[in-house]
Amino acid sequence: MEQNDERDDRFRVKPITTETVSGQVARQLKALLVSGEIAPGERIPSERDLAARFGVGRPAVREALRELKAQGLLISGRGPRGTVAAALPGADVGATLRNLAGSGAERLVELMELRVAVEVQAAGLAARRATLDEIRRMGEIQVDLGESGHAESDVAFHRLVAEASHNALLKRISNEMVDLLHEHMPRILEVLYTQPGGAGAVQRQHDVVMEAIRRGDEAGARRAMRQHLDYVTTGLAQLAGSISPIRLIVADLDGTLLAGPRHLSERTRNMVATVREAGTEVVIASARAPRLIRPYHEELQLSGPVIACNGALLWDMHANVPMSRAPLNAALAREAVAVAREAGAIANVECDDEWFADRITDAVLLNIQRFGIPAPHQLGGVDDVLTGDRPIDKVFVDMRELSSAVQDALRSALSRSLGVHVNLSESVPGMIDVTSREATKAAMAQQLARSLGIPAEQVLAIGDSDNDVALLRWAGIGIAMGNASPAAKEAADGVTSSNLRDGAAEAMERWVLERPATGLGRR
Repeated sequence: MEQNDERDDRFRVKPITTETVSGQVARQLKALLVSGEIAPGERIPSERDLAARFGVGRPAVREALRELKAQGLLISGRGPRGTVAAALPGADVGATLRNLAGSGAERLVELMELRVAVEVQAAGLAARRATLDEIRRMGEIQVDLGESGHAESDVAFHRLVAEASHNALLKRISNEMVDLLHEHMPRILEVLYTQPGGAGAVQRQHDVVMEAIRRGDEAGARRAMRQHLDYVTTGLAQLAGSISPIRLIVADLDGTLLAGPRHLSERTRNMVATVREAGTEVVIASARAPRLIRPYHEELQLSGPVIACNGALLWDMHANVPMSRAPLNAALAREAVAVAREAGAIANVECDDEWFADRITDAVLLNIQRFGIPAPHQLGGVDDVLTGDRPIDKVFVDMRELSSAVQDALRSALSRSLGVHVNLSESVPGMIDVTSREATKAAMAQQLARSLGIPAEQVLAIGDSDNDVALLRWAGIGIAMGNASPAAKEAADGVTSSNLRDGAAEAMERWVLERPATGLGRR
């Protein structure tokens, strides 16, 4: 449909002077469409009129329009309707977000969760698509320099990551959210930057994101951006006074609650009692079987279930029955036992809180006699369990009598043979636990929390070992012990004192009773 000769000022364009005529026509029209200069549903000038405005032939305009229609930016109409601008996804996102955010600080966490969904993807795309110039510009942005300008630098970094994704819609939505947060909560953000270590922590996290983008590491860039935004979310929620109370604590036993091999300190006992009186439940999560957790469950006067066998069991300590389980496939269990026996290690099987062993060493027998540890239910009964129909909770391999070289070879053999099908962990040096791939402390803690109606944000997890990593990441607040493994510390939101200095009690006091208004938690 042709329009009259009166030119609309909104269609100011530049004459085409290069050889890529249709491409330049398409780019100029696209800029008008994406910017909103041409509103969704608005009819564009006719092909003849556009050719006159651009000073090009109609075939070039026709090709440009065909390209824009293929991109979903234009819709062909019939008769008087003509060709109209399509409604762009996210065109009203800014107004929508502002309406939601206007209802108060309770929307803060929801806005940050939306930022995670968008900006984590942007970081991954940036790792794939960023130019050398964009990476150079990221490195020039410093949030922790000077006493002011923190917000501007922070915004600039996130805008540049979105730009480096080379996705126009994602960039637009990301920028809307970043701008909204800084418009809505400028004072809280300024406290976040200026409190001790605040801006420095943000800058270090930006550096990790940028380095992953520079390496082209998509997974690393996504992970680093998520950790950064999780860290900021918790910090802002604390400062805004909208952080959720902790209703459930899931704590590892050895190296965490226990101050020694078999010792609960007075401070830990008292702190557990105090947080429970305040309404927060405490659950032990351990690699141990239920019977080996029971003495500490009773000493702490806990009433709930325990997570045992590295997450293979959720065990009712009062009824002495499983509430849920993730059993090990029998064929995989048989293979694990065969590999262990071939190396000369002692194969053991846990089944319904009963211990079946090929044999026991003199050292194990001495511990049974000295500390009152329950003896194996049956010696030599491993094969009967493996060929029967009872669920197998875990296989554990005792290789402590073997030389270091043989132990290393056995670790490699188990990993090579079973690694992709099972979970392998070594909480005690020389003792390898083999459990189902689905058996983790995190999965069982999540199942328990859901049954209690408690979201992950209201869970505090405390641990020290590699088998606690998933749990520390899942919980709303994950705290690693001072004696924790490097992987556990990296996964955690914070690090407390060691188990010898009552670090678990310290974490409970800080994160449950004190409910800090400052001090960042999330990674």
